[in-house]
Amino acid sequence: MTEVEAERSSRRRKLELSWVIGVLVFVIVRFIVAYSALSDYGLTVWIFGFLDIATAVPYAVGTARLVTSLVDKNVQAAARWGIIACVSFLAPYAWVAWAGRDGEFPSAVYIAIVVLVVCLGANAVVGILRRVRAARVDSVASVDHAVGV
Repeated sequence: MTEVEAERSSRRRKLELSWVIGVLVFVIVRFIVAYSALSDYGLTVWIFGFLDIATAVPYAVGTARLVTSLVDKNVQAAARWGIIACVSFLAPYAWVAWAGRDGEFPSAVYIAIVVLVVCLGANAVVGILRRVRAARVDSVASVDHAVGV
């Protein structure tokens, strides 16, 4: 491994760790905010919280490695990490929808779930694309700098 590759690998690990921590903090704050709203409908909130926190790490790692796979133009790895990120993202929302399947939830709850999935999902896709573009530009600049251009 060259010095440039080692530096890039170290930087990627640090960025991935900071992303995992950020996602975990977001999920915990979201759980605290959603706790009262979800418990009002008889939902076992602790199951949702456990599922949300348990899927946060695979989601964060999946999205981080999806970005690096796309930057590296590794389509197979990108597909694999994309699936992991997608399943991890959808699991808590799918569980909430499933938990209210017996008509316990008003239609507004399902509409809110769909709006959250669409908005947060779109934000994730836009963020991933933005990070891929930025990393590719940074990668070109790093190579130029390493070869003295």
